[in-house]
Amino acid sequence: MTKSPLSNLRSSFSKWSLAIALLILTWGLRLCCLEAVPPGWRDDELINIHALSGELLAGRFPLYFTGASGHEPLYHYLHAGVHAVLGFNVLSGHILSIACGTLTVALTYTLTRCLFGRTTAVVASLALGTSFWSLMYSRTAIRHISVLPFALAVFHLLWRSITCKSETPNPKSQVCHLSFVICHSLLGLLVGASLYTYPAARLLPVLLVLFAAYLALFHRSPRRREQAALGARPGSTRSVNPGNLRSYWRGLLITLAIAAVLALPLGIAIAQGRSEAAAQGIGADARLAELAVPLRELRAGNPRPLLETAWTTLGMFHATGDPEWLYNIPNRPVFNLLGGALLWAGVALCLWRWRQPRHFFLLLWFALGLLPAFVSIPPASLSHTILAQPAAYILPALALTEARSRISNLKPPMRLLLLLILHCSLFIFLAANAYRDLRDYFTVWPQQSMVRFLYRADYRDAARYLDAHPEITDVAISSTLLGPWDRLALEVDTQRDDVNVRLFNPERALLWTAGDAPSTVLLTSFPRPAPPIDGFLEEAEPPKTISPHLTLYAIRNPQSAICDPQSAVCNLQFTNGLELLEARWVDEEPLLLTTWLVAAPLDLPPMPIVANPPPPGVYSGPRLAIFTHLLAADGTFLVGDDGLWVDPLTLRPGDRFVQIHRFALPPAAPAGPYVLELGLYDPRTGERWPVLGSDGQPGLDRLLIP
Repeated sequence: MTKSPLSNLRSSFSKWSLAIALLILTWGLRLCCLEAVPPGWRDDELINIHALSGELLAGRFPLYFTGASGHEPLYHYLHAGVHAVLGFNVLSGHILSIACGTLTVALTYTLTRCLFGRTTAVVASLALGTSFWSLMYSRTAIRHISVLPFALAVFHLLWRSITCKSETPNPKSQVCHLSFVICHSLLGLLVGASLYTYPAARLLPVLLVLFAAYLALFHRSPRRREQAALGARPGSTRSVNPGNLRSYWRGLLITLAIAAVLALPLGIAIAQGRSEAAAQGIGADARLAELAVPLRELRAGNPRPLLETAWTTLGMFHATGDPEWLYNIPNRPVFNLLGGALLWAGVALCLWRWRQPRHFFLLLWFALGLLPAFVSIPPASLSHTILAQPAAYILPALALTEARSRISNLKPPMRLLLLLILHCSLFIFLAANAYRDLRDYFTVWPQQSMVRFLYRADYRDAARYLDAHPEITDVAISSTLLGPWDRLALEVDTQRDDVNVRLFNPERALLWTAGDAPSTVLLTSFPRPAPPIDGFLEEAEPPKTISPHLTLYAIRNPQSAICDPQSAVCNLQFTNGLELLEARWVDEEPLLLTTWLVAAPLDLPPMPIVANPPPPGVYSGPRLAIFTHLLAADGTFLVGDDGLWVDPLTLRPGDRFVQIHRFALPPAAPAGPYVLELGLYDPRTGERWPVLGSDGQPGLDRLLIP
């Protein structure tokens, strides 16, 4: 009897409604609350956005980025396109990872359905879509998640190529042969393109070759009895044609040849970008060399670090997880105890059924995905094992659905009882892990103080406060000044264009903005003011607590440039626009306090945004510093304290700042008197800025103060 169109429509709706609902849930979880979780921007995100994608937006198009310890380019090219359209903001920074994460869940459903059926696919993709692991990398502007859509597409296309002849009426026809060539050509393009995403993709060709070796060793016979050992029902999407397995090597050659041609330019670029300083994170693939501590120890004859790292990594699903705050609540395992038990039950099932290609393939995928964490630090890294992420959620789903299949063959009384227990276990697995993961990701993790520090949450809080108070147009904000990243985080998060932000490190400096009104100063939770800087704040009006991590001060500005009577020197302007108002010793310890005025727009050398670590041979340090050297009476250098603890790119004419220089005399230092040598210089070139004389002409390039 032929089904009516309405029946077909209902069948299609029933078939796809759950998948569509799952996709909507996945997209929603990755898109919601982006302003709050992650709580701010971490270094790697800002480097990706401003240094790497920014290089593309500036018109330079490298095939491989040697900065930031080496980066494949595809994610950054796509990211640059997003920023060119949407600008720099929270949504544009994360939307590419959100799309990759959502596509990963969708392709996990498609691949798992092809391999193990619809029920396993629903359970696996639902667990993955609500997982802490997937949410973390789907909502962070880093490239790790971009490898998974390519890997899953490769696996799905690979399996379809193996099973296609089972579903083709005439497998020897020219149409089927053409489809075979097209399929493996597309596979080659996907494998080659995946190598431009993340280093874990380099395991994909290895996986294909190992799987081909497995098929060659154990599935060469086309006899029908082999069919039962290979998969499920003949003709189903899960069955495998043994004759097609014999031709797999021909398709593999096509795939690997195309992938090699596509990846050759990248390989050449990586080889050319390698640096002798790779172990310090400099140059192409430097991150791999930097983290491969267990391998270096193994080459030195010490296998213990490798064994310990491998053991810890195997326990990441049930015992001890990733130890880093950046990606995890330290040592939190991927699953709860039930989820961990189900995962290893799935591994045991695949080992038991290793003769079936689909089970062996899943096991091989999972093992190779974990391999990078075996040979690198830290162990159990969620980043290094990213390729194994979908497999880690397919395995427990497979264990549950296989148990259901076995129970269905039992007699009714026992079957009903065991099915009830199984369905309860399934509900507990999905509900308990979803509750645990969603709570930990959206509530627990972003509130931790170390996470807030690493992700610059205080600066997002400061940006929100400034957006809500348009009357504040000039503000000084505390910062560690470790690169331009605090400033860039504020620029991305602040929605206003009329606010001028200055940055200073309160451990060594304090800044007053130009004008006669009290200066608005925002202090973050770290760093905290140190003596004698804290004394200036104690003289200010009582502070206002904006949040538990942000405090506002209104500090009265100095009214004149007249020197303190104890000052050794005053009102000397350098040629770059800075004017030294005073320099005086504080207390009895050798501690110097200098006060500076931005007398004119600063004349500074170019300070481009450079990735950290920088590319080989590229300077990324400061271009302006104050040198203070304590000399013996005969001019011998004793001790110095150089630095600039304000961000010179944020300074405006009329701004003033004080900073302190500390000196620890060496034990063998001669008795005084001493002479202080002071001036300004470029740390990159060593060139000094001279002082303007009374005639307005450049004079000496240093001050000698008794």
